[in-house]
Amino acid sequence: MSPTKHNILFLTSPEHGQSNVAVAVAEEFLRRGEFEVHIASFKDLSARVQAINDQAGYDQVIHFHPISGPCMTEIVTRTTPDICHLPGLAGTHDACNIINVSVLGWKPAEYIGSFRSCLEILKDVRPVVVVADPLLHLGLDAARSIDTRIVILWPVPLKDIVVTIQPKAGILWKYPLTGSGYPYPLPWNLILANIYMVFCFEFIVRWGKSLRNLLDIRKKAGIRTVFPHVAPYCEDHLHLSPSFREMDYPLYVPDNVISCGPILRLSPSLLKSDEALDSWLKEPTILICLGSHVQAPENDTMEMTMAIQTVLLEFPNMQVLWKLKYDWESSPTVKTILGPLVNSDKVRVVKWIQPEIISLLEGGNIVAYVHHGGANSFFEACKAGIPQVILPQWFDTYDCPARVEWLGIGLHGSRKVAPKINGSELSSALLRVLKDKEIQTRAKAIGDLCETTEGRVVAHDHIVQYIQKEM
Repeated sequence: MSPTKHNILFLTSPEHGQSNVAVAVAEEFLRRGEFEVHIASFKDLSARVQAINDQAGYDQVIHFHPISGPCMTEIVTRTTPDICHLPGLAGTHDACNIINVSVLGWKPAEYIGSFRSCLEILKDVRPVVVVADPLLHLGLDAARSIDTRIVILWPVPLKDIVVTIQPKAGILWKYPLTGSGYPYPLPWNLILANIYMVFCFEFIVRWGKSLRNLLDIRKKAGIRTVFPHVAPYCEDHLHLSPSFREMDYPLYVPDNVISCGPILRLSPSLLKSDEALDSWLKEPTILICLGSHVQAPENDTMEMTMAIQTVLLEFPNMQVLWKLKYDWESSPTVKTILGPLVNSDKVRVVKWIQPEIISLLEGGNIVAYVHHGGANSFFEACKAGIPQVILPQWFDTYDCPARVEWLGIGLHGSRKVAPKINGSELSSALLRVLKDKEIQTRAKAIGDLCETTEGRVVAHDHIVQYIQKEM
């Protein structure tokens, strides 16, 4: 009789931006077969887990445990009609207020209900280690309440993990605050503004009513640990990041923060997952994919359409694959320009791209990736060595253009108008990355670095070592 396998539990939010790394690493554990793999999340993630279980070739399945209550998307939907905000000083108060009503927007009964749901799952599964999403605060609270081994699996670059512990208060004067859109190195003339924004965040968010209410209900529920939102880095846990140090700013990084490299699912080739799309992608192609939360209004759609038209006039053999959440055919203005491009099959507009994005990027013919600055998109482009053009919309997405420009692997595509889009500015950025050999060379060098390892494998191995060391 084979020995009983230990349980490993992944606690994650269901949103793609948070759960992709958890799903990738959980599937790696499933592939290895040494542990019983469990994922706890809100119901929206169950379909993705079931899709993995339905695949042939695995001797076991991932056990899914639903967490009761609303997920972050549901909270944002009911509290915030639009999470986009201006960068810099002009958007500071809006950004802080959006955090207060969305990221910290649980009702007392909801937070405690979901926290207790996580506790019940933990008591039922009894995992040897919990691999936790740092933004699933109630899940971390539950894991810390039972004194289990915890690994924090981050979906973001190193700066977001360790910026609060940088020497000499570097968060104030050295590193641009998340959401500021400021460049790195931080210029002297922006240091005071950066300091002001840090203190705005402290007073509006950390001393705001939403967080005070959450801390109060946590205390009443007997939760005594530090609230995760207040202290993202914790020296007591192992932290795993999908970044390499070469893909971020110079930082002090403690030994318990591991750079794994991009953490992506092992996906089939595009030829296997979508033969028709693979056949079409035989010419140089620009991929435009602004993330699952971006709803492009008519004006932004028109501006992007004009940018595409300008680029295709200069590069007539270029193609564009555009994931667009907008009914462009209902707009006579957009349809006038975009319609002929779609009819010529030079541009394809889809509401969703079914294959994994990395399978498109690694196919060899994507020459530029236009995205909103989400961490997953950034790491996918880095992994494939593709130049990036960023159209940021909110919070951490404003960090991405500063990072790609500092690394020399891409450009800000809407610096003058973000979070809006301007066709002339976007086309200028696209034309430059298509022509600039230095950007292309640096992007390829990052891709070569990422090719040296697989982030999900590195994450798996470090988690196993952590379990063995602790046991």
